[in-house]
Amino acid sequence: MIRHERPAEAVDEDSPPVALHLPDGTTFEGPVIDLRGADVDPAPESIVDAVRAGEPTRPGRPTVHAPPPTRVHAHVARLGPDTDIDRRAALAAVGAARGVETAHDDDLAAARESLRSLSPPTVDAEELRAARRRAAAAGSEAERLRERVATLRGRVTALREEGDADARADAEASLSAATRDLSEASTERVAAAQRLSMLEERARRARDAREERLRLEDRVGNLERAVRHARADAVALEFHDARRRARSLLDGVPGRDAGGDAPSGLRDALAVAAIAPLGAPVVVDPGIAAAAGGLDTLETHLGGPFILR
Repeated sequence: MIRHERPAEAVDEDSPPVALHLPDGTTFEGPVIDLRGADVDPAPESIVDAVRAGEPTRPGRPTVHAPPPTRVHAHVARLGPDTDIDRRAALAAVGAARGVETAHDDDLAAARESLRSLSPPTVDAEELRAARRRAAAAGSEAERLRERVATLRGRVTALREEGDADARADAEASLSAATRDLSEASTERVAAAQRLSMLEERARRARDAREERLRLEDRVGNLERAVRHARADAVALEFHDARRRARSLLDGVPGRDAGGDAPSGLRDALAVAAIAPLGAPVVVDPGIAAAAGGLDTLETHLGGPFILR
């Protein structure tokens, strides 16, 4: 462990791969940072938060200068007697961090691209309702005027037979006006029907697009699960080997079960950390290092940086 009483920004490019910067300006550096006995305030949880957050962090909080955390740190950023993890999810994260390729990758990429490119048309429900009201009104008006034209045409015919020239002239003028009104109403009826048809077609395409989105989201979800399973399976044998090593490493850890084993979650977490490409550090309870027989043994097992706190 190296302790520097200097501001965080004073750490240069040649610094060790991990540096812990505390709010008071103190900096600890090294692939292994041992805070046992150090007069520092941050609780383990605040350091874990700093590891998972990467840089920068909020003022007044610890900052960990290191390579960015991977998905694995969501599972094993803290290693302590009460650590528990979702084994399959953690192994899938290891596979992702290691760039494991699966038979589902191309299908997943294609499904995600299809989902991103899906652009359903927008439909204003009020606009569609207004178009339906307009079409209905235009249809009713056109039908009313058609009946009026038919009535006036019959009246003109009757008056022609009766020989009443003045009454026939008035009826013919009314028929001419009604015919013009009918022509305008028919034009409006066609325009309203076309507008309604266009909006209903857009609504239909929007429904189809929503159904397609749901189908694609379901497909993406299924493929993501398949990828996670494949990645977890790809590292499972290595994990079990590491877990056997972790079991012997943890002989002195408190909280052992009736069979004399250290907590199962902790063994899983140590094995995951051992096979993961850890760039950012993990935060280890000092009791783990003591049970493992010292920092060197723990460092050999983990194969990556850690902070003892």
